[in-house]
Amino acid sequence: MASILDQLDRLGDQHPHKLLYSYIDLNGNPIECYSYASFIRRTKAIAGHLLKGGHFAPEDRLLLAYPPGLEMICAFFGCARAGLIPVPVYPPQHPASGQEWHDLHILPAL
Repeated sequence: MASILDQLDRLGDQHPHKLLYSYIDLNGNPIECYSYASFIRRTKAIAGHLLKGGHFAPEDRLLLAYPPGLEMICAFFGCARAGLIPVPVYPPQHPASGQEWHDLHILPAL
């Protein structure tokens, strides 16, 4: 039985330039978009970054505290590619203002 990553890679080979994900604003305008090929490249880059240095063991859990958007989905699939268990959560709110803490990063930008 093929995994979801196997299916994603197969579809990426068949339709590399086809739109896979689009994050839209309230008016329906795209903010971010990924084709199959660009999404697969991004998830593989994240997986490679996670595996570099040997800081994680297979099936370690990794907390993903991201605001809504496609980067969280990329990080989720990157964890899965690396053999880690992604645990997505909403970012914490700053206690005084109710604003998100945008300086909280689990995975640095690549």
